[in-house]
Amino acid sequence: MTKRSIGSDEDLRLHRTMVKRKKQGLQLTNLPTDILCSILSQLPIKEAVRTSILSEQWKCLWHHHPNLVFTLSSMLPIPRTLPLTPNDDEPRKHEFIQRVDAVLQQRSGVGVENVQFRAPFEDDQRDQINRWVNFAIASKAKQLIFDFLTASPMRPPYNFDLRLLDDSNSLHLRYVKLCSVSLKVPADFNGFQNLKWICLAGTNITDDDLQLLVSSCCVLELLGIASCRMLTRVQLSHPSNPLKHLHVHDCRLLQAMELNFGLVELEYSGPSILLSAPGTLLLKNMCIELNDMCPSLEYISTKLDNNVPRLEMLTLHCTESKRASLPGKLHKFSYLKHLRLELTFLGAPRSKSDILDFACLLIAAPFLEKLEFHMVLRCEHPRYTTDQGDLRSLPSEPHLHLRLVEITGFYGWKGQLELALHIVRNSVALEAMKIDPIPAPAVVGSDFRLLGCPEFTSFSDGYEAALEFLCSADHRHVVHVLEP
Repeated sequence: MTKRSIGSDEDLRLHRTMVKRKKQGLQLTNLPTDILCSILSQLPIKEAVRTSILSEQWKCLWHHHPNLVFTLSSMLPIPRTLPLTPNDDEPRKHEFIQRVDAVLQQRSGVGVENVQFRAPFEDDQRDQINRWVNFAIASKAKQLIFDFLTASPMRPPYNFDLRLLDDSNSLHLRYVKLCSVSLKVPADFNGFQNLKWICLAGTNITDDDLQLLVSSCCVLELLGIASCRMLTRVQLSHPSNPLKHLHVHDCRLLQAMELNFGLVELEYSGPSILLSAPGTLLLKNMCIELNDMCPSLEYISTKLDNNVPRLEMLTLHCTESKRASLPGKLHKFSYLKHLRLELTFLGAPRSKSDILDFACLLIAAPFLEKLEFHMVLRCEHPRYTTDQGDLRSLPSEPHLHLRLVEITGFYGWKGQLELALHIVRNSVALEAMKIDPIPAPAVVGSDFRLLGCPEFTSFSDGYEAALEFLCSADHRHVVHVLEP
């Protein structure tokens, strides 16, 4: 048999074929246009436009990008064929408008999913803004965001004309967010047929206009309201209203909320206000952050009680500066399964707050399965020692369903020990109790000074107190103490 020599014609042909196939496999130009467009859609629009310089094939691919996000801080590059005209008064804003118009001109007639404009515009840019709204409608966009953070609080915000988005023009819209605008619902507004989400932030809108806006949405599922300073009452109790999710944050003049019977989720931050409804609410999930000094137990027993009989999960963020005044008989939350308390204690704890009071929650929520206590003590909190007196104990009342307990910010304060011991002794189904001496970041927030002051750094005190008093009483070995 003759041995084939290296470098023969057959070897060279085989090598050339393999190199050719390898090169062909690396060519993006071989991919179908729809796949290339899908790849580009993962890039910000600014980066997608830059790919137009790669080749003739890539020159217009960015035209199919489904997400158009225009912000003043990251203005888009403009093709050299569209030079800028300088404006002596507001050069950056004028440049931004020209660049946005240049991009939209090349996207005319092409469908998009998401259109966003974020820049400080007021009512004197009405023509440009209306032109952008018309582009979004003509492009059949599903999501539309206008964030017009005003350049000066003394200047009037842009008066958004809802008729540009009414039912005859916006059948494709599913999500609308309007920030820093003024909103008035006109008498001839036709409403939204398919809109599912509306978010208003820093928007000037009255109580009546908000009610008209929501009632004009046939399938609205989520309403978000933040920093709307004109609102004094949120009234969403129309019987045909399909609203399921409501988020209300930092509306300082708000005094009451009359909610829809079918609402299932509520997020709220602000003062402790009364929730009311035509009947008992179907709320299953509530996340409440109170910015006044209403104690959490007092809020639960006086502001919630019979209004939310089907509540399954409650997150409550409160500042505790005084001891709660509780009614003689607590209302029972028979559906509550998960309770998360984020508590900040102020003042002298021995005279104003008693953490052992929270033991009543085992009675108020007889079917509770998971309980979280996240605590920060912004006050003197000496670790418990026997010279402070004996640890108190409450009458035994077994809880049959509590399985998981988590306590963070466990400083070893006497009230904390008493509450933890009460839970361990009365929760017959308890599977695990996690004790962490360090406060949870969600409660500490941005005030990292709490972790730098000497009086707040004795996390070892909580660890040692838990080992000495809590673990010694844990006969089922369900307590797990994290070492700081």
